[in-house]
This record gives sequence, C-alpha cells and structure tokens, in this order.
Amino acid sequence: DAGAADELLVAAVGPDGLGLYAVDAGGAGVHRTPLVTLDLTRPQANVEFSGAPARLLAGPDEAERVIGHALHVGSALLAVEQVGAAQHLLDLSVDYAKARLQFGRQIGSFQAIKHKLADMLVDLEHARSAAYHAVWALTDGTDDPAVATGIAQAVASAAFSRIARDTIQVLGGIGFTWEHQAHLYFKRASTDAALLGSAEAHRTRLAESLLDTAEADRAPWIATGRV
Repeated sequence: DAGAADELLVAAVGPDGLGLYAVDAGGAGVHRTPLVTLDLTRPQANVEFSGAPARLLAGPDEAERVIGHALHVGSALLAVEQVGAAQHLLDLSVDYAKARLQFGRQIGSFQAIKHKLADMLVDLEHARSAAYHAVWALTDGTDDPAVATGIAQAVASAAFSRIARDTIQVLGGIGFTWEHQAHLYFKRASTDAALLGSAEAHRTRLAESLLDTAEADRAPWIATGRV
C-alpha cells in the first residue's frame, strides 16, 4: 500500500546511527511508482527518496527495539492471516470433494483425496498452533517473541503454500480457471511466503540464534505456556 499511504515509516542510518523516521508520502523528494505484482489484491510500489524531509520517531537508543518489535508483530499477524486463508481453502476443498462426482461417486470417497485432505488438515493445525503461540508470546512476555514469530512464519508460510497448491489439485480443472478464487489464494500464499522472509530464511535465523550457541548440557529454552 505504499502507493496510497499518506505517511511512510523509514528505517535509515543517520550521523548518530539507526533511526526510525516518518516521511510525508506526498511531500518533496518522494517518488512512488506502482508495481505490477503476482498478487494483484496486495498493491505494492517502489519508493525513492531524494532529499525528502523526515520526522524522527525513534532515535538510535530506541530504533532497533521498536523496529524489531514491529517486525515481530507483523510476522505474527501475517501468520494468522495465512492460517485463516488456509482454513478457507481447506473448507473449500472439503465441500468440493463432497459435491463433485466422478465415476458415479463423490471424489471425497477416493483414498487419494482423503489422504490429501487429511495432510492439509495436519498442516493447518500445525500452523494454527505456531501462530497462536506467536501471539501469546507477544502478549504474555514470558517467551522470546523473536523465536516464536520466527517459528510461526516458517511453519505458516510453508503450510499455506502447500494447502494452496493441494487445493488446486483437489479442485482439478476448475482450480486452474481465472474465474475461480483458487488462483488468488495461490498467489497470496506465494507472496506471503516472501513478504517478511521465506520459511528457509526464518529457519536459518532460528538455527543460528539457538543451535549455533547452544551448550551440550543446556537446550534452548522455549516456554510451554504452563506456570
């Protein structure tokens, strides 16, 4: 939504270090170019700054914490969006499998379709648990939000992508048509998976922060939700 925003938040390095700034999107020195993207329902734009005036929101002492927290919250919200979209696709697939007839039978009665729908449900519930844990970690404060949101993004991005792909497989021919909504969700799954870092990037970051510094006699601590 950079093409429609009134103000832009910009992380930039100044003479004193990293800072978070607010820039008037319609002011001097700001040039926005709309982009043609894979997901047409999520507009994006390229933004160029050339001597644009900015208002400092968080200085070097606070900027890293504020920006990090914003990314953690964004990752948790994105994971919840991915879970909701995946749930819709699973519901869509189940309804279609009950209604579509092939060889005189509902396609949902075939073992191959049953297995695919069951795998989709497992992926969805795994992602739902990870997303709920990320939200809990941000609100409760007893778990590391960087770890929880990283896990949520790694799990939810992969699950949504697989479910979007498998939904098209269950739908068959109708799933490939422009008129059906399946392609919109497939494109959203692809762009969501790259929006705040790929699943591979989140897994790599988690491995570097947890496993690379782990001690042989002390495993990395993750809260269980129990006191």
